[in-house]
Amino acid sequence: MPTTDLTIGNELLSTTMHILMKDWRDNVHESVAFLDAQERVHGSGKPVQSGGSRIVVPLGFGEHSSTTRMQTGFERIDLSVEDVFVPAQYDWGHVVRPVAISSEEEMVNQGDSAVLSILESRVQMTANALKREFVKQIVKGEQAGWEDWNTLNGLDVTSGSHHGFLETLAVGSQTNEVGSVDKGSYTGKTGWQNQIFDGSGSFNANGLAGLYDLKVEINAVSPSGAPNVILASRAGFKNLKRALQAHERYVDQSKIDGGRMVEMFDGVPINVEYNMPDAGGTPGSTADPISFYFLNMNDIHCLWDPQGYFDLSDFETVSGEYDVRAAKLRCRGQLIAKHLGSSGVAFDLETF
Repeated sequence: MPTTDLTIGNELLSTTMHILMKDWRDNVHESVAFLDAQERVHGSGKPVQSGGSRIVVPLGFGEHSSTTRMQTGFERIDLSVEDVFVPAQYDWGHVVRPVAISSEEEMVNQGDSAVLSILESRVQMTANALKREFVKQIVKGEQAGWEDWNTLNGLDVTSGSHHGFLETLAVGSQTNEVGSVDKGSYTGKTGWQNQIFDGSGSFNANGLAGLYDLKVEINAVSPSGAPNVILASRAGFKNLKRALQAHERYVDQSKIDGGRMVEMFDGVPINVEYNMPDAGGTPGSTADPISFYFLNMNDIHCLWDPQGYFDLSDFETVSGEYDVRAAKLRCRGQLIAKHLGSSGVAFDLETF
């Protein structure tokens, strides 16, 4: 029996799957902190750009004109001006995962509810897998299939066409290209060098002071305010909790909660990220892994195609010799940067 003769039409199937995509958990779930933070700041699937073969972001690096001192009012005004913008250019990233069911599977699992149950699990697990891969690429980089997407990880990703945005080199010494704009060409510009803090392997000795220092340096040059999210490694978060615990107060109007987890640092929400860079891609490495990303998501964020935010297409019968119908889950966008000085990294704070 061909799939087109089954009782659940493609239109009904598509509508049902779109509704069921809203909530799901699976047994390989990991936190997708970057995606959660971006949704909190910009909204689900925002911001967007329609059309275009690439994304162009103007970066201001110069002074348009010079100041003239006026004493009598008859001074000649210096009208020499220059163009102050350099365009950062980002190519779109585009990945697709299919969700399919064969007529044999539909016939074995007779009944509308059984077919819907199978596809519900497949759609949701595919969506979660795509989100996990997306966050791994954004946070850590070098994710197979996502080579066209940028990454925050400037510690490990320093070659190829997609360099990491946030480096662990000192301010003024960073050399990665971001949006085809070389950091090394603008070493004296505070906006195109991210902030750093080296914890030197001891959170107990350096951690709290270093995180405060990092936030101060960010605030000093940020055009759009303080960072609005901190992504923390599991070890970094545990160390922060341990350092702050002696200063916390656990009593509220109804209970004592000695195990309350820290979710803010100096007013900035903290999200634990499962896939933080671990220095050279070696699990358990102690060679300066990144423990904290301080991100200003007004200046670093993902830009989405209007139909590219984990968008599920309609189910269609596959043409040709296959007795299958399928839908495609699509992710099309790019991680972009407008300003780097308003974000930073704290590294080598995995050990208390």
